[in-house]
Amino acid sequence: MKIIVAIVLALVMVMVFATVSMAGWDKCKGCHVDTGKPFEIGGKTVLTKTALLKKFKTTADFKKAAKDAQNPIMNAFKGDADLDASAKDLGLK
Repeated sequence: MKIIVAIVLALVMVMVFATVSMAGWDKCKGCHVDTGKPFEIGGKTVLTKTALLKKFKTTADFKKAAKDAQNPIMNAFKGDADLDASAKDLGLK
């Protein structure tokens, strides 16, 4: 089981680094899929776009949650420019 988790995390990291040149929601949707069911990475549930929109109503709430995220994968996405672009693409005010 640990090997499977390690492989999944390695694949996620590859996707993360491959999306460095993307901006806004395009950068997020490598993990946060647009539709379908949420999935797990390393035992943590990754919310879908729909779930994120239900959970966060404002840009400020969205940015705070992203910056407070404990998952190390999120460290690459905690910059204000990334979060502002993503919030704009999601239609948050």
